[in-house]
Amino acid sequence: MSLLTYQPIKTLYLSLVTLTIVIRLPLWLLTSIFSSTRLNRSYTLRQNIMVHVAKIIGHHSSLAHRHLALTLAPGAEGDRFERIKPSTKDIYKGVLEDKEIKPVEIGGTWYPDIPSRDEKKERSGVILHLHGGAFIDGDGRTKNLGFGASLLTKHTPHHVFAPQYRLASDPGCRFPAALQDALTAYHHLLHHHAYPASQIILSGDSAGGNLVVALLRYIVEYPATQLPKPKAALLWAAWLNPSRCLRPHSYSSNRNYGTDHLEDAFGEWG
Repeated sequence: MSLLTYQPIKTLYLSLVTLTIVIRLPLWLLTSIFSSTRLNRSYTLRQNIMVHVAKIIGHHSSLAHRHLALTLAPGAEGDRFERIKPSTKDIYKGVLEDKEIKPVEIGGTWYPDIPSRDEKKERSGVILHLHGGAFIDGDGRTKNLGFGASLLTKHTPHHVFAPQYRLASDPGCRFPAALQDALTAYHHLLHHHAYPASQIILSGDSAGGNLVVALLRYIVEYPATQLPKPKAALLWAAWLNPSRCLRPHSYSSNRNYGTDHLEDAFGEWG
């Protein structure tokens, strides 16, 4: 493991990275004024700068193995944040049975709000969205998923629930922790909120898309759990082959690398 992952070297390193971003901002601003000098002509000025910033942060945070601390406190989400205890029923079987990794209480954020009984009837369904982040980043909260969730609620008649599943970057949260949490959230919608499976749509972007496929496969391969199949699944740029990121230059060899915010180090760490 790199020395950059140990304190206080990690904090010092990330502080220097922050300083370099501040120093580079004027240059990025100048090259973002005209569309002809942007990373992609279709980007707005703000988008162009944010891609530059995201690329730097993603690369160096991955090298230093930055840890995102998850909390079950409501935070800025307030009443939209719901805590969920793992199911007491025997639904965690096979690949989800682990001597060290056990189902735990998790949280999740509702968009636009927690549905009332009347709203459940009016909207007639829910989207269970699993966020992306290479299994090492993201929490489904407003700062992380607000924009994406707003698109889903705008273009569908459904509420959106985004569980805050455990990240592999956390100690003791390797596989199958994230899949256990995805199952906990699905079971919670079925039994606590009483949504029939025919009104639940699974959705996931990037690593979240991987989890959607894994959850669907789990439901099919473990019929003893008596878990019903959801209405549909939406996959947004699903990260279905994470092992490919272990190959050298897995991202940087892509033809769209110059306009993308992802770096090789991010995928490798995930």
